[in-house]
Amino acid sequence: MRIAIAKVVFCEPEILFLDEPTNHLDLVALIWLEQYIKSLDITVVIVSHAKDFLNEVVDEIIELQNQKLTYYKGNFDQFEKTKVEQAKQRIRKRESQLEEIAHMQKFVDQFRANAKRATMAQSRMKAIEKIKAELQEEEFSEPSYVFKFPVPERLQRPVLQMSDADVGYSKDLPILKKVNVDVDMDTRVAFVGPNGAGKSTLLNTLIGKLAALEGKNFKHGKCNVGVFTQHHMEMLDPRLSALEQFHRKWPTHKSEQVRRHLGSFGISDVLALRPLTLLSGGQKSRVSFAMITYEAPQILLLDEPTNHLDYDAINALIESLQGYKGGLVIISHDQY
Repeated sequence: MRIAIAKVVFCEPEILFLDEPTNHLDLVALIWLEQYIKSLDITVVIVSHAKDFLNEVVDEIIELQNQKLTYYKGNFDQFEKTKVEQAKQRIRKRESQLEEIAHMQKFVDQFRANAKRATMAQSRMKAIEKIKAELQEEEFSEPSYVFKFPVPERLQRPVLQMSDADVGYSKDLPILKKVNVDVDMDTRVAFVGPNGAGKSTLLNTLIGKLAALEGKNFKHGKCNVGVFTQHHMEMLDPRLSALEQFHRKWPTHKSEQVRRHLGSFGISDVLALRPLTLLSGGQKSRVSFAMITYEAPQILLLDEPTNHLDYDAINALIESLQGYKGGLVIISHDQY
């Protein structure tokens, strides 16, 4: 990502377009990017779901929703506040219009056949038609995002453990030395640090994918670990649908069972049958989450889980993780 941004910066553009520029950036690089954008005297257009980043660098928001563009002045916090207030105003206006229609319709129904008041009833009917023509549209609401993690079997400590472990790929030059980490089903921990510091290598050693150079690493015999990596989606076959991905890994499992589980991550109906190449980045992420949680893991290890997720999906993921009954280890540069 830093190389891609460097190439764009080198061109000295007059208009700068950035699509999800914060994905995979560490905090130092992110701060540099924020300062660089703020220093530019050109038009910058950004597609992003990184709330804190947008608060720092933009002064206008254009929302794409329900096949419409809506324009807001200010940063992301101001956009959220204004959007809520405007929605309340539209709802109140619609309710007032419907009440007025109902009130006049009652008069029409009562006096339509009354010769003396027929003219008044006719006038009310015309007024009703006019209000209906100007009736505020019903408020559009996005489909709710869901992440429903299965409840795992409870395991006693220790579950995952590293003792005086050296981590890396060469005994002569380990990335980390004398690491002591204890992860159980009550753990809630984040590993933070610059890119290249060894965070992903540490996770791989913790789960036994990479052997410790020195010291010990232990994994409970019944422990099932769900691992979401930065490149998890690249390991999925883009030609297959989500349902086919599951059947390839669990060929004996019934489609109904698999589709119920996919549905608990918002991948239902036609989305479950569509080739992954036709899904958005966020939808592919939800397929990945569905796969790593299918066997009810006791521990979730999530490496940059918010990349490609939109704002609503990130909030849904946060809410679901808060209710998850297992241990949680996260690598993330997402401040929010």
